[in-house]
Amino acid sequence: MADLSSGTLISIVIILAFVLLYFYSWAQLERKRAVNLRPLPGLNRLRLMVQRTVETGSKVHFSVGNGGLEGEAGTAETLSGISSLSSVQQVAARSKGSVITTTNDAITYLMADATSDAEYVQSGRLQDYKPEQTLFITQQQNAAYAAGLVSIIAEPNISGTALIGRIGPEYLLLGDMANRLDLPQVVGTTNTQAMPLAIASAGFENTLLGEEVYAAPAYLSRKPSQLASLQVQDVFRILIIIGILGGVVAATLGFNVGDLFLR
Repeated sequence: MADLSSGTLISIVIILAFVLLYFYSWAQLERKRAVNLRPLPGLNRLRLMVQRTVETGSKVHFSVGNGGLEGEAGTAETLSGISSLSSVQQVAARSKGSVITTTNDAITYLMADATSDAEYVQSGRLQDYKPEQTLFITQQQNAAYAAGLVSIIAEPNISGTALIGRIGPEYLLLGDMANRLDLPQVVGTTNTQAMPLAIASAGFENTLLGEEVYAAPAYLSRKPSQLASLQVQDVFRILIIIGILGGVVAATLGFNVGDLFLR
């Protein structure tokens, strides 16, 4: 223990604090303690879009973005899209709604299909799941994928479209067509080139920006384990901000806080 540097010790303390606070928050949420989250209207709209397909006999299009799951850029966004798809299909299975899912990668397609199937199994409605509604459009061809989505949402039985995952400026093709068809949209992206296009076509309230994409699964599922993670992250963000401000003040007074981590 004597060989550990101050920086290592501080890192260990931070990790332990995170883990302990996470399990404490999880336990509190399991006891049905109320949790206050900043509203994300787009996710409420997505839930309603799926539920209303029962009344209208229509379908909602859901895309997990154009990313893959093989470690390339966009994997984190794709995983968030898959997790969000799980909650969306849960709503569809329980309300007898209908969702068409599109993917831009073979492995992502397999994951999306397995995720959708699992939600219908857990809801006891496996007979209602239609594997042909989970589609493999292209293999990592972003522009071609966006063009494929345009043709899908142009079908007369599509009543809304949602995308949570990786997407670039090619979203303009999808957003423009959705506006022409007057379809409700929900978009979640971390790409700075796609953000203004998403806001322009879907509206600010229906667009998830940056870290909101990663928070979407917790908002949709309301699972205590995921909500606890959000709460702890918020606590640590506040502590980091306080730490930065404290470091600035300390540096102004001539004390180098960085020396604690370099010893």
